[in-house]
This record gives sequence, C-alpha cells and structure tokens, in this order.
Amino acid sequence: MKKPLVYSLASGLVWIGVASVIAYVVSPIHTTPSDVARTFAGGIVAAPAIGVLIGYISRRFANLSRPRRVWVALGDLYLATFLFLFATGIGHVPRDLVWRSHYVTLQRSLVVDPLLGTLLGLTYTGFVIGLLPLSYFNHVLIGRSWVHID
Repeated sequence: MKKPLVYSLASGLVWIGVASVIAYVVSPIHTTPSDVARTFAGGIVAAPAIGVLIGYISRRFANLSRPRRVWVALGDLYLATFLFLFATGIGHVPRDLVWRSHYVTLQRSLVVDPLLGTLLGLTYTGFVIGLLPLSYFNHVLIGRSWVHID
C-alpha cells in the first residue's frame, strides 16, 4: 500500500477520535463514551475509508496557491463531515427499523440530518474555526507524501 494511503487511513482513525471528543463535549448530558460510539457507529466504521478518499482528493494539494489550499481544506472538511454523518445515518436506519420498529424516512436519515448536521454543526457552533487548521495541516502532510510518490 502506498504511503499516502496509509497516512490517509491513519488520518481517518485520528478524525474518529476528534469526532468522538466533539460529540462527547457537545452532548448536554455528557453521555458515556459507549453511548457516543453507538450513536455514531456507522460514521466510526466509515471514517478510515473517508480518510482515504479525502487523502486521495488532496493529491495535488501541494501544487495549489495558499488561498486555494485553504478553500480545498475547508471544502474537504465539509465533505468529510457530511460523509461521516451520512454513514452515521446509514447506521441508524437498521437500528430504527429493526430494533425499535420506529419508521423514519430515509430522506431524513440520509439527506436532511447529515446536511443540516454538517452546515449547522460546523458553521453555527463555530467548530469550523478549530477544525479548519487541523484539516489544512492534515492536507499539507498528506499532500507532501503524494509529492514524493508522483
């Protein structure tokens, strides 16, 4: 496996921790870590694949100008967050349908909740201010590893 893909996979694993800590801190009742893991199980399972995808997208990151790098890092942050919440929604569908016999619409679980969660969860709460530098730094590291491969 190529080194950038390994770095991207590791990045996805690190972002699992970041998402878990944010979910725990934001929770109004400070649920247990196992409750957080159960809630975001689909996203946690998909996070390494999302990391590899974003790492592959950032392949030409080192060739961009600084303003474009910031925009790419910001766009990828929103894309990765949406994909994480989308995978979380996929994890909720069988749980709600099978275990609870609670029928929710697929549109809500797979489109509306991830989209609103991404926009409001990053922008409205201000997490984008803290996560954008992490995303940028992540892109720089992975982008540099791609330069040595190409």
